[in-house]
Amino acid sequence: MTYSRAFLACAIVVAALHAVRPAAAQALQTVAGHLKIVRSEALWKVNTDATTVLETLTENEALSVEGAQAATKAVQMVNRSLQRFEVLEAYTLKADGRKLPVGTAGLQVQRGVASGGNGPSWPGADLVQITFPDVQKGDRTLWRARMSTHVPNLSGVAEYQRVLPPLLAVESFRARLEAPRSLDLQVFASGLDVVEQQSEDDAVRVWEVRGRMEPAVIDQSPLDLRSRSPRLFASTLRNPEQLADAYVRAASGKALISDEARMLAAQIVEGKSGTADKAAAVHDWVRKNIRYVAVYLGVGGWVPHDVDWILKNRYGDCKDHVLLTQVLLRAAGIDAVPALINTGADYTLPELPVGFNHVVVYIPALDLFADPTSAQTPFGRLPIQDADKPVAVGFAGGGRQMRTPAFAPQDNRTATRTVLSIDKTGTATGQVDIETAGFAASQLQARLQAIPAPMRAQAAAKLLEAAGRSGSGVMEFGELQRDVQRQSLRIASLQIVNLLPDATAGMVGAHPTLALPVYAGAAIGNHAAASRTYPVLCLPAQVREDFELRFDPAYRITRVPADVDETGPDGIAFKARYVREGNTVRGWRELTLSQPRHSCDPAQYSVRRATAQRIAQHLRSGVLFQQ
Repeated sequence: MTYSRAFLACAIVVAALHAVRPAAAQALQTVAGHLKIVRSEALWKVNTDATTVLETLTENEALSVEGAQAATKAVQMVNRSLQRFEVLEAYTLKADGRKLPVGTAGLQVQRGVASGGNGPSWPGADLVQITFPDVQKGDRTLWRARMSTHVPNLSGVAEYQRVLPPLLAVESFRARLEAPRSLDLQVFASGLDVVEQQSEDDAVRVWEVRGRMEPAVIDQSPLDLRSRSPRLFASTLRNPEQLADAYVRAASGKALISDEARMLAAQIVEGKSGTADKAAAVHDWVRKNIRYVAVYLGVGGWVPHDVDWILKNRYGDCKDHVLLTQVLLRAAGIDAVPALINTGADYTLPELPVGFNHVVVYIPALDLFADPTSAQTPFGRLPIQDADKPVAVGFAGGGRQMRTPAFAPQDNRTATRTVLSIDKTGTATGQVDIETAGFAASQLQARLQAIPAPMRAQAAAKLLEAAGRSGSGVMEFGELQRDVQRQSLRIASLQIVNLLPDATAGMVGAHPTLALPVYAGAAIGNHAAASRTYPVLCLPAQVREDFELRFDPAYRITRVPADVDETGPDGIAFKARYVREGNTVRGWRELTLSQPRHSCDPAQYSVRRATAQRIAQHLRSGVLFQQ
C-alpha cells in the first residue's frame, strides 16, 4: 500500500549480511559478529502543514570481512513528487583514522522502480545508492542525509518510526523530535529513554530520545517483531481510528459511482436476490476480472486511481480493488467501507498509527470482511495474511478499530488416508488420498495450480525426494475450483523404494508422510525451544490421518505404538489408535487445535509446550519389525 519513509540503511545492511552468509544467518538469525552500529542519530522536524525534514547520521563498523562487504552500500527510496533526498556527507573512516570521501561515482540514482507480477512498481520513485570506497574489516562507514517531505502522504498527517534492529549491537541511538504545539504530536518509546524538553519557542515541543542495545539471537519465525524491539513512534494522529478517517478523506473523492460503474453493477447482480448473493457476485467479479498489480504514481501509495481508470485498465493495487468493490456494491444498494490492515507477521498494532500496508473491504450489513485482491479466496473467507488481524475500519461516521475473524478448526481441515504394501526388500507400493477444506484447501490448490498435467508424475517424485525418499507416483486431481475451499488429491501408483532404512530390522513411521502440509506434525509446529521471546504462529486446525501398512509375510511385527488420548491447554486435543492384525498395521490419528487466535505469545507457548512436545514425540514413534 505504501512504504516507510524512514532511512533504510540498517535494514539493507542486515539483508546484505543474510545474502552474504545465508546458512549461518538462517541457523542463528544473528549478524552481530559482522557489523556494529556505532552511532545512529536523527533530527525530525515537523512543520505546521505536516511537511517534515528528517536528518540522519549513521556510523557502522565492519567487524569481519562479511561485515565490510555488507557495509559497502546503503540505499534509500525517494518519492520524487513528494520528497527530496540529499546526501550531506559520506565517507569511509579507515582504522588508521584516514577519511575516504564518497565521490560522485559513489552516489548513483536509479530512476523508477519496476517489478514483475504483483510486486510494487514506482515509476515516480528514485533509488539513491551510496557506495563507500575501500571498506575493510575494522573500518567504519559514516553518512549524513536529509529527507525533506514537502507533500504528506495524507493531508495533515506526519509520522515517524524507528525500530532498532535486534540482530545488531547499537552503541548509541539519539533522536530529537520537534513539532508545533498546534499539531499535538504524539510520541511513544519503548526500550529507549525519552524526555520532553523545554523549548526556547513556546509554540514548539521538543523531545530527546536516547538508548543503546545489545544484539540478540532472534527466535525462529518470529511474529510482531516491531512490538518487541526498542522502538520510537511519533504521529500527528492519536489512534488507528483517526488514520482510517484520514484515509477515507483522501480516497472519498474517488468513490464516485459513474454511469459505467452503475451499468456494470446492474449486470453483475442481475438475477441475484439478497444482500449476501449480490455482494458475493460483486466481490467475485472484481477478484476474477481485475488483476492485482501495484503501480504507484505520486501519492499512489495511499490514494487509489479513479474507478473509470481501473475499469479501463482492468488492474490495480489493493486500494483500487477495494474502491471498485465499494463503488459497485453501493451502486447495487449495499454499503461497504475500507478497512486498513497489516498483512504478514503482525498480529498487534503499534502503539501509535504509523501506517498500514494493505486495505480490505468491510460490509456492515453482513458483518463481513472480504479481500478482493485475493483471486484464490472465495467470498466469505479471508486469506491467511488477513485473518485474525486488527483493522481500522473507515466508517462514514468515524473510524473504528475491529478485528478480522480467526479460523475455526474446520476452516483449516485435512484428512489423509495412506495404504502401503511393503515387500521384503523394503519397497512400498500403494496410494495416498487427501481431502482438504478451508485454508488447507487454498494452500494445496496453490501448489497444484503450478503443476501442468504432463508433469504430475515428476511432481510426485519431487514430493518423495523432499521427504528424503526415492520413488515414483502420479498426482491425480480434478479441475481446481477456486470458488470453493475444498480440494482432493490422490497420489496413485505410488512406489517408495527406500521406505525402510534397513529392510532386515528397524522401525518405520506408522504413517509415512510426504512433503505436504497436511499432517499432524506440520499443524502442531515446532516446540523445541525452551522458551520464546516473540510470539509464534499457531493456527487452529483439524487433522485426520488414516493409515494401513501391509507387511510381507517375511516380516515379523514386534511392536506398534500405544494408543494415545492427549488433552492440553488452548483446546489442544489429540487421539491415536493402532491395531495389528497379523502383518497388517492400521490406525488413525486426530489432532484438533481450537485456540481462538492465530498467534501465541511467549506465555502461551510455554503453557502449550509440554503437550505439543508429547504429541510431536508420539508422531515420531513407529512400527518395529524384523525379518
